[in-house]
Amino acid sequence: MNSPHADLPPSQASARRFAFRVDASTTMGIGHLMRCMTLADRLHKQGGEIHFIARSLPEVYRQQLSEHGHCVHLLPPAVAPRVVEADSPAHAAWLGAGWREDAEQSAAVITEIGGADTLIIDHYAIERRWERVLRPEVGQICVIDDLADRPHDCDVLLDQNYFPELAARYRGLLPAHCQLLCGPSHALLRREFLDAAAAPRPRGGAIHRVLVFYGGADPDNLTGLTLDALLPRLGPELQADVVVGAINPHVDTLRARCAGQPWVRLHVQASNMAELMIAADLAFGACGTATWERCILGLPAIVVVLADNQREPTQALVDAGVVLSLGEVGGLTAGDIADAVDRLTANPALCRDMSAKARAIMHTDDAPIEDILGGDLPFVFEDLQLRFAVQTDAPNLLAWRNQEDVRVHSRSQEIIGLAKHADWLATVIGDPARHLQIGYRDGKPIGVVRLDECDGTGEVSIYLTPDARGQNNGSALLRAQEAWIRATRPAIQRLIAVVLDTNDTSHRLFLKNGYTRLPTHYEKRITR
Repeated sequence: MNSPHADLPPSQASARRFAFRVDASTTMGIGHLMRCMTLADRLHKQGGEIHFIARSLPEVYRQQLSEHGHCVHLLPPAVAPRVVEADSPAHAAWLGAGWREDAEQSAAVITEIGGADTLIIDHYAIERRWERVLRPEVGQICVIDDLADRPHDCDVLLDQNYFPELAARYRGLLPAHCQLLCGPSHALLRREFLDAAAAPRPRGGAIHRVLVFYGGADPDNLTGLTLDALLPRLGPELQADVVVGAINPHVDTLRARCAGQPWVRLHVQASNMAELMIAADLAFGACGTATWERCILGLPAIVVVLADNQREPTQALVDAGVVLSLGEVGGLTAGDIADAVDRLTANPALCRDMSAKARAIMHTDDAPIEDILGGDLPFVFEDLQLRFAVQTDAPNLLAWRNQEDVRVHSRSQEIIGLAKHADWLATVIGDPARHLQIGYRDGKPIGVVRLDECDGTGEVSIYLTPDARGQNNGSALLRAQEAWIRATRPAIQRLIAVVLDTNDTSHRLFLKNGYTRLPTHYEKRITR
């Protein structure tokens, strides 16, 4: 196990600490690791201290993580025999140990490094039981997933796939307070792709250069099969870039094969993927993490389904007109690939349409995940958590606020639409003098409190969720808010609250919690 702080500069001694639990191998591929590295780089740029915890991680990627300024901790060999229980995830064997042993070893690493503000998990073998072991060791848990096949105990879940009703797949698998980030608008893309997308290359639909990349491992050697289809067609008017990872088991054979081909360039462990995608007119690959890199650059693609979890999102992208699919890897021939190339070469209009649709699904106004994870951690008081609202909370906040018994006691009693509410929420979130927080008890949202600051005074507003009324939750929310104010807002000396005459429940609530009733409002001095 590496020394936890050996490579950290002194300036990071008090930085926010992020731990990643992820593995990479020929079997698992490297997509999980690469998207975690992208997120880690972003968090590191914001001043975060980054630690990767892994059991399986090839040396080339350990070196790459170190070069990016991140610490790597390899878990020791499993001690207990690995037992796959009846309720284990489908990919449980990928963990390389029993879930409890892996969780305890990971917790030991986090304890050794001094704890973690956030734990990010990108692993098909990890689920709720593992996460509950780690829960006391970290401030919050983020899961990156695309299977939706197991329950989680997490605060944020990111699924960057594209298909209809994506959020519905996680119904019943997540705690009520979990913030769900769905769709390719949340895709973890390196800065080089974002910069390139800002000035997109016009694509006329003609195909003169192709890019072949089936991921870092490609155990089925689809790269070689694609070369079989392309080589007879290559020449001055059609050239190819072939990209493979350092762990590709066929790399030596591919290197020898490409060496004598003047119209083929082989790139092993390429560091300029954005440049290669910009230059290409057509790509060959799978619907894994590279999908969103191609889409944001408007690169049309012919894809192959390499794993069960790619089947559904691939079909969704086909239905959206973004990719052309050759189906499952089993039984695929060079002739199938050649026919697809000929079809697109003869149809520039189809290529242009695929390019435009690929770019369109990447549009987003959402806050990037690094801002969400790098923001304030939930404030804990007694048995209640307060976390700041974010833009993706808009639908829930709107539904709660539009409940009749909340609306009739509001200053504005109209039913508000989502667009207007989203604009209001964006204004509140962007105003440093306004603080909108959601309270949770036992993992369930119980209500919303807002504090508007002005000249040492904070105006309080509160309402409960429909299922939380009549359980003393209003008082608990006010107590938690006051504890947060005492801990973080030293300039606030008094609180006020304006209550409509007809709102008997709120009158009783503020009187019960030490507010004094004045002719126009309630008031309470903050004691410290």
